Amino acid sequence: MVLLLVMLAAVNGLAQEADDSVEVAAPDLYSLQTDWWTYFEVPRAELEPRVDSFLESVTVQIADLAPQNQETAQSVLDAVRDNLTALLALLDDPDIATQEPEPEAIDYSLDDLLRLADTARDARSGAAEEQLEVEREKRILDGASRRRDAAFKDYVGAAAGDQRWMVALRLVQARSAQAMSARRLELLTLRYERATAYAEAASARVDLARGRLATSADQAALDALRERVGAREADVENARENVRAAQIAASGLDLDTAQGRSQQRLQQQKLLSAEISLALAEATLDKAQTQQWWTELKLGTGPGPGALSDEVLVWSEFVRDTKQRAPEWQRATEDELLAVQSANRDGLDRASRRLLDQRLGTAQEALAQVGQLDAALADLELLMRVVDSAAAESAGGFKSWWASITRNAKTAYSRIAGLGDVTLFSVGETPVTGGDILRVVLILTVAWLLSRGVRHAIRRVGSSESAGTQASMYTVGRLTHYAIIILGFVIALSSIGLNFTNLALVAGALSVGIGFGLQSIVNNFVSGLIILFEHSLRVGDYIELDTGLTGTVKSINVRSTLINTNDNIDIVVPNSEFVTTRLTNWTLGERTLRVRIPFGVAYGSDKDVVKQAALEAAAEVPFTLTHMKGREPDVWLTEYGDSSLNFLLLVWVNRQGARRPTRTRSAYLWALETKLAEYGIEIPFPQRDLHLRSGWPPNRRSKSQD
Repeated sequence: MVLLLVMLAAVNGLAQEADDSVEVAAPDLYSLQTDWWTYFEVPRAELEPRVDSFLESVTVQIADLAPQNQETAQSVLDAVRDNLTALLALLDDPDIATQEPEPEAIDYSLDDLLRLADTARDARSGAAEEQLEVEREKRILDGASRRRDAAFKDYVGAAAGDQRWMVALRLVQARSAQAMSARRLELLTLRYERATAYAEAASARVDLARGRLATSADQAALDALRERVGAREADVENARENVRAAQIAASGLDLDTAQGRSQQRLQQQKLLSAEISLALAEATLDKAQTQQWWTELKLGTGPGPGALSDEVLVWSEFVRDTKQRAPEWQRATEDELLAVQSANRDGLDRASRRLLDQRLGTAQEALAQVGQLDAALADLELLMRVVDSAAAESAGGFKSWWASITRNAKTAYSRIAGLGDVTLFSVGETPVTGGDILRVVLILTVAWLLSRGVRHAIRRVGSSESAGTQASMYTVGRLTHYAIIILGFVIALSSIGLNFTNLALVAGALSVGIGFGLQSIVNNFVSGLIILFEHSLRVGDYIELDTGLTGTVKSINVRSTLINTNDNIDIVVPNSEFVTTRLTNWTLGERTLRVRIPFGVAYGSDKDVVKQAALEAAAEVPFTLTHMKGREPDVWLTEYGDSSLNFLLLVWVNRQGARRPTRTRSAYLWALETKLAEYGIEIPFPQRDLHLRSGWPPNRRSKSQD
């Protein structure tokens, strides 16, 4: 048994030696297998000899190609060699440094906190740059993968021979480029992950430093901070002087020549740089002030929560305004850099070239200042949070909470007020801001409320008067409403600076608008004024139009009149219809009117009894006026009809009956039918008598049959 095991071990050893002695063959470009790239998927130590072997075999095969293909094949092979060489270099152990934050300290000063914050910003910026590199390499890898897929399709469809060999070599080139890009992406991703981890650690160290700020402070440190604040205030004043000087320099140049225009661009960029320098100086001053206030709070000599809240509000507004302007400065500076770099220097004299160099240097300096300004604003925001925390500790919970509420309210108010100063559009040379629109709306609202109050007072005064006085009061109220609204409109537009001496243009535009689309509106408005002044139609009148519409006038508005029918349906009628068409006003002159109720009785009825019955019926209807001299009910015999004697009941009705004509007619007909039935008077219906003549001709057909 032991001998058998020894023999098996010997056989296995010989087989292993035979396998090691067999050398893996390089891919054959004339007939690539589907797994040909596995030849290169080996450890770094084994890959290099395989690459050399593959390149040597391809070099030998190039000599067997047709002469016209050898040069192209050699150039493709050189590209393959470069790709594989770069892949070998990338497969070496990557030298990617791992950054670690500095060791923790027991306590930190404000300067230490700012230094750590600057380190954290640099770390985040580095991580962002690494992310951009990763995204860029992903796009490169996607392109390489697409080229590899296209090359593989070309290889599948290529004919055998030299053509297939050339396509296979291009496939190797595309696949090696893809492998090289994939390896580079792997390394860049590793660098990005480490940079992100370092940035997170640096940010965490800033938070740690904020919690471990040194609580001890002395008067010497406070005096040094006060001196620093004074120096920063002097820097701010100098920066403001530089801005004023730059504004003067940028306003008096000659733009008629190319050099003059270039000089103008230089002065504008200098003005922009001066504004950035001023903002940077103010940010530096605010940083020094926050450090001073923090030290005073620690020494117990700081201001109260109210004063500190106001100062923090000023700092916050400065940060917000500067952050809004910084992108504009950066964009303008980048545009200037692009313009200078793309300028054609050929043919320019020495002075013009020197001017371009000055523009380039000024723009580059301004761009660097924008970066410094961003860092200063970030430091200022950090110090503001530190001062807030220190103020909360020294003032107590409630005072700190109240100061925070007050500051937030002031911040909201200042931001809303700031929105009111933003120009939305312009009317001629007059800019219109959000505050102007709010002022116009406020004035018009006050005018409308005033008009409503005046109309309510007029209605109360006229409610106890007669109907005619009420209609007059309504007219006065409507006209007063129009006058107050127009006056408020004029005052509102005047308050935003519109000049009413140039109304000719407005009137011309309005005339064009009326001619094209406002004719109907103006027509109805003028018709409404005519109705109000003419008093042919008043609120409370019962009217009837040619269209058959009947109802009570409810209100007379700018464009239309509201009619309430007897069915309590409100109908809006344009004012022009009351002026241009025939209108029946049942209650214009008086509130009473006479109605005519026709009826008929059978021939042979007693006329006096019919009259008595009709008058009694009229007396029983509540709409009848019975005690007004000259307006008593009456009955007339009007005609001899075909089947009846036709009578007409004439009755004067009161205001309620005049405003309900259909109901009134129904009431009288109802009463008439009842009374006529009581007196036994017949209401006839059409009758016809049929007379048959004697001696009718016999039926001829019947006679012939007989």
